[in-house]
Amino acid sequence: MTEQSITATPVNAPDILRNAPLGRQVDINLETNILEPVSHNFNTATGGRTVFVLPAKGVLDSGNAAIVFELTNPTEADFSTTYNVWAGGLGCVQRITCRCGGQILSQVENAGMYATLKSGYASQDVKEGVLDSRHYSKNRFENRIAPAKISTSSAALQFQQLLNPELDQASSFGRSYFGNSQNAHTTQRPLCLRQTAGLGPEVVIRLADLFEFFSENKLPLLAMAQTEIEIEWAPCGDPSVAANDIVENVVIDSTIPDSALHNPARTNQGLVQMTTPNMILDYIHYDDAERQKIFDAVNSGGGMRLDFSEVVITRGVNPAGSVVPGGAADLTERVDSNHIIGMAQKEVKKIYVVKQYDTRTATGNAERNGDLNQIALHRNPALNQFKSTQVLGEQYNFFINNNRVYDKDVDNVATAHNYLSQIGGNWNCPQAYYNTSQFNTSATRQLIDGSWQNGALTVNHNQGRTRRYLAGEQNVIGLNLDTMRAAGSVPGNGLRIGSAPIEFNYARLCLARSAGNGGAPASALSEINLTFYICYRRSLIIRSLGLDVSDA
Repeated sequence: MTEQSITATPVNAPDILRNAPLGRQVDINLETNILEPVSHNFNTATGGRTVFVLPAKGVLDSGNAAIVFELTNPTEADFSTTYNVWAGGLGCVQRITCRCGGQILSQVENAGMYATLKSGYASQDVKEGVLDSRHYSKNRFENRIAPAKISTSSAALQFQQLLNPELDQASSFGRSYFGNSQNAHTTQRPLCLRQTAGLGPEVVIRLADLFEFFSENKLPLLAMAQTEIEIEWAPCGDPSVAANDIVENVVIDSTIPDSALHNPARTNQGLVQMTTPNMILDYIHYDDAERQKIFDAVNSGGGMRLDFSEVVITRGVNPAGSVVPGGAADLTERVDSNHIIGMAQKEVKKIYVVKQYDTRTATGNAERNGDLNQIALHRNPALNQFKSTQVLGEQYNFFINNNRVYDKDVDNVATAHNYLSQIGGNWNCPQAYYNTSQFNTSATRQLIDGSWQNGALTVNHNQGRTRRYLAGEQNVIGLNLDTMRAAGSVPGNGLRIGSAPIEFNYARLCLARSAGNGGAPASALSEINLTFYICYRRSLIIRSLGLDVSDA
């Protein structure tokens, strides 16, 4: 056998290890296993940890490997809680790690939120028919036409509006979700948690949605050391935190709380238990000739190379405003910040930036239940932490290799949406989920905002949950650095960063409300928490004596 050398050039993996169609016929046997974890623990207040050990046989069909689990709420009433609107059960995964021979092959922080960001590129049919069925998220929306407006030929703002039927059940023209009276705001029962395991919804999460590696490659387990998948679960409800003080939780009240100004009253703490998860795995068994190709590549002088993408996160804070609310008039202030993202000497492919108003500092706590033109900016009982909020008057730019990415700071929302869509195709959501036109009431009223009776608007404008809790909450900043999206993790497809780190310049407007407009609770002065998800290319080298992971 050829002597192995770290400096030898690795050979490319055989085509059967790529998650792509083959141009030739191959005979296979397919084996499906339901794998139990070697260890599992979960606590509603602190989260938990589950470890799976994958049997060393065949080739793992990584793209179809999936985790299955169920949350129950034994101390709260049946049907009283459900998964959050955007992420659904994906939010349960805080961190996921793949190890081989004790060495980390791939690890993703905030894995549930990152997978949720990637789901933003799915078509509406896929979101409703596939992702909502797997994750129990709630992506469906419908168009409601007001019969009273038709009879009077009135094209008022409320003539037709979009609604999420899990947040608002409006009496609709030609059909009714809640008799023939006013709005209701209750998630349908099949999406709600139960006290007893086996009766509620089971969440299915594909590993390929969490790991970039698994979406691009198959794992040749027959030629690898012991491979483990470790999942760290996000905490849910804490017995020491009152229901009305919750700002972070995977689950929400199934009856969406009252949206009266500054009063998102909740009734459940979201105290849950988790059933023992299992993993569904498909093993592909190839014939002797195909298996030998894998062994020959592994035993070559440099080993077998698999290129893949990895995701790391870093965080930044745009400071709070210094203007004082409660005066005679509204005041604004521009706040700038510069953020060093790093990634020197790495080949970066794409960057996402998620933005949220802070709710924990003194300023954020004062504004926790505030709103801007009836849009909840801070605490959101339908989404909790799984959101990316549009910020008033924001603009941004990136500096890469000591050069500005854009010759002019991006301050136009349509332009920002275009740059985000360049990463993975069209960023697909209702317009008002992404762009509120600076929280303009006429623009956001494309989402339902009123309470209706017999087709007429009868109750004040902030009763609709869809507009108040979903407007502007899928506003993500994105930057694509791939030369060709279809080329995936081919070396050179991304942008190699030099010795200077990536920088992100961010600016926004702080708003201090006058006393007549609500003062401090209605202001938007608190810090903006920025979370950067950076996807970059790496290489896995599998040798007979182990493996190496590098950024080369």
